Amino acid sequence: MAKFEVKDVPLEKQILPTARPFKSVFGTDDNIIDVPRNVTIISRQQLSDISIASVLDFTKLTSSSYSTTNFGAPSNPAIRGLTADLFINGVRGRITSNGNGLPLDFNAVESVNIVKGPATAVQGTSMYVGGFVDLITKRPYFDGNKGSVSVTIGSYSQKEWTIDTGGPISKEAAYRFSYSGQDSKGYTWDYYNKNHSIYGALTFRPSKDYEIFVNATAAFYRYTENWGINRVTQDLIDNGRYLTGVNSNAAPDFARFPFGFQDSRGNAITFGNINTIGGPAAPVSDPQNSKWVTSGFPAGNRVVFGPTVKLSRHQRLLKPGDHSTGREFNVQAIQTLTISPTLRVTNNSYASYTARNTLSSYYYSEIIDPSWFVENRTEFVFTQKGWTMNAGLDLRHQRTKAYDDYFFEPANVWDLTKDTRFVNVYNSVNFPNPFTSLPVPGWPGRYATDGISNGDTNDSKGTTIGPFAQGTWKISDQFSFVVGGRLDRFHADVTEPLLPKRPHASISVWIPNYNASLVYKLTPTSSVYATYNNSRNTSGAVGNGGGITGWNAAGTALFKDNFLQPSELVELGTKYALMESKIFLNFAVFDQNRTFKSTSSTIIQKFKTKGFEAEMNYQPNKYLYGTLSYSFIDAKTSAGFQSDGGVGQFFASKNGNNRVSGLPRHLFNGLVSYSFDNGWSVAGNALVTGSMNNNFAGTLVIPTQYQIDGSVTYRMKQWEFRVNLSNITDEKNWAPPNAVYGNASILPLPGTMGRLTMKYTF
Repeated sequence: MAKFEVKDVPLEKQILPTARPFKSVFGTDDNIIDVPRNVTIISRQQLSDISIASVLDFTKLTSSSYSTTNFGAPSNPAIRGLTADLFINGVRGRITSNGNGLPLDFNAVESVNIVKGPATAVQGTSMYVGGFVDLITKRPYFDGNKGSVSVTIGSYSQKEWTIDTGGPISKEAAYRFSYSGQDSKGYTWDYYNKNHSIYGALTFRPSKDYEIFVNATAAFYRYTENWGINRVTQDLIDNGRYLTGVNSNAAPDFARFPFGFQDSRGNAITFGNINTIGGPAAPVSDPQNSKWVTSGFPAGNRVVFGPTVKLSRHQRLLKPGDHSTGREFNVQAIQTLTISPTLRVTNNSYASYTARNTLSSYYYSEIIDPSWFVENRTEFVFTQKGWTMNAGLDLRHQRTKAYDDYFFEPANVWDLTKDTRFVNVYNSVNFPNPFTSLPVPGWPGRYATDGISNGDTNDSKGTTIGPFAQGTWKISDQFSFVVGGRLDRFHADVTEPLLPKRPHASISVWIPNYNASLVYKLTPTSSVYATYNNSRNTSGAVGNGGGITGWNAAGTALFKDNFLQPSELVELGTKYALMESKIFLNFAVFDQNRTFKSTSSTIIQKFKTKGFEAEMNYQPNKYLYGTLSYSFIDAKTSAGFQSDGGVGQFFASKNGNNRVSGLPRHLFNGLVSYSFDNGWSVAGNALVTGSMNNNFAGTLVIPTQYQIDGSVTYRMKQWEFRVNLSNITDEKNWAPPNAVYGNASILPLPGTMGRLTMKYTF
């Protein structure tokens, strides 16, 4: 045969969102130009070029996505200043509380679709209305047997390995298998990550009209969470100086005081008089004076502070030996039946099981034992010349048993310059708290607060029946009208599992979700759109592990309003595919209001968020690609609960209208990659975040920061060698925590780190 040259970009290396069908928003095969939402598609190529390993890394590739650290292991990203949902091939993939859970497993992921704003009528509403991330999993190979083996080694004893293989079983069937493992230490002291993940997939096509795709994941986690550095001050952020000192608490005296303590004025401390301990100090017991540590609620720790000192950025709040474990099992079956050219039926069934155990001696205890759910969604997709309709029924059932004990959480009492082996509340005569801590059944030595008091502990069941319809009408060659609606019938049964009488309550509510959009095609490859979305969500009824709480103050019933917190979005945008679709531009402005009620308090927060987003993808040939993103977000919230870490001196007062903490107003990222014919390629990524508050009061401010990453790759016929460098200029950057802990936690981000990946393809 004569020699010929292929100049087109292979699909697996395409970074242009117009290069492939897209169904994450409405469940129909749409051209992204016609979808009236701001969407980012992240390819496998981009994931590899800058070593995406966490939901925190999405901020490097899209606008408006900046996630707080959530103890160093967030399970959900944040979008537009609000926690976002996580989907697996179009179905909600896990249930969590405040986005905190097991780390995200990328072993099964082929590409990522990021959608800004709440889920549509097809997916249904949830407490996470900032947006959603749809993970598209690896598919079997029908074009031949192939696979790869890779090993990664890196800074601070990073060690990872993967095996990925697949191929046809017959003309009708093919498989895919992938395994990844990790046994790594890390930038912070006493950190480790020992994870294993197995993914398998099978596609069966017995006829041209029917396909079933089955995939399953088993993941096992053993890792340490990362609270970061406590006792946050502006001096720590600006100069790396840490405030020293240990508690000078009095010994408890239950003969004189009902809760054992008095305040500085001699008044008895009770739940109605939450105050710092007064009275004479007890003798110092050990380097942390751990014998006298109190919960912080209702008796706050009294600390005698010493001088400030330089603190290593590798330090963090942890007792050596503390760890977290988890298991997650998922299975999914997607069946597609083409009845006629105008009717397709899809059934998407998904089941997930999660068990977690975290015990941090400083102190936080969380047990999910277990949380599981099953979901089945059937979609009837009608396609006519002038309209498309996706209508169907979603059925879901979940069960959760979860316990936590955050009422005893004195994070700011510990001094990181002292011996951290004594960072242990189990040494304290005040632990467990006799008024809030109850033993967890089946877990000796573990304690939790009852679910009526803390709104998180729960033994719950929830069932959803959700009919939906989502349609697009082509009014003319230029105008399209998109409208969808869904009405979920949600029934919950909740038992409080710790109190002797095991209070029980149930509730049934109707949860609406509807959206409408108008799309105007400027040209066949450009559009302008306006979108409105209105929904209710269960933000006030989701407890630990994604279970259901929402008790009234008396603990006799579930409070209906907790299940119906409102969210409203208005979005205007425009999209352009230029230069024969070698450039894709996306611009959007949005205004979103939502109400959030925490189950752990009576505080109702109102969020008002406005912003602008701009994104560009450029790929003129198989050698070069680049992406740019910028977002401006003005996010305000009414006063929300914020912990002082058990030490009253760290409480910062708030007014009624605060800038959302842990969110930069300005965010910029850029990625460029170039490949040569001789096998070499280079890539570079830049991320700039504007200043952001670490707490609601704005007394702790993280300044503007930047990070530059890069990679160099050499490819041969079967071998690939890649060197990734992150934070090349060794910036001393910080990351904010979950907003609740802004006065008690901040994470020092790693300095320069490198990793070498060697991959063999067969």
